[in-house]
Amino acid sequence: MRVNQAKNILGMNMRVASFYLAGILFLSFLPWILGGTPVYGVSPVASQEHEGPRDLIYQASQATEQAWEEFHAAAIGGTLASPAVQSSIERQLHEARALLMEARKAERDNQFDVVNTLTQKIMQITQNIVQASREKKQ
Repeated sequence: MRVNQAKNILGMNMRVASFYLAGILFLSFLPWILGGTPVYGVSPVASQEHEGPRDLIYQASQATEQAWEEFHAAAIGGTLASPAVQSSIERQLHEARALLMEARKAERDNQFDVVNTLTQKIMQITQNIVQASREKKQ
């Protein structure tokens, strides 16, 4: 008789455990089914909204790095037009990097219009740096 009671209790515990497991699996996959990512808790739509500003910041960062490379190559090669040009370019590089930091902060604060404005300024500054770096001594 005790053996039958143990089997009944074990069978009931297994049914309860499988019920809980099914519930946990359902709740785990429900956000994924609805279009979210349960790992991060962010829906794909929300992450796509942030890709625009991230892309702008990435492009501005790449432009700043390219401007630095152009300036560095010209400075090492001794082909910068003058010491005044070198000083001006260095100031512009610092300004571009500071604006890049501000753009990243604005992106974190969800100020996407500010990100757009700052990255446009960065792109303009870096174009000026590249152009000035390519001017040769006379």
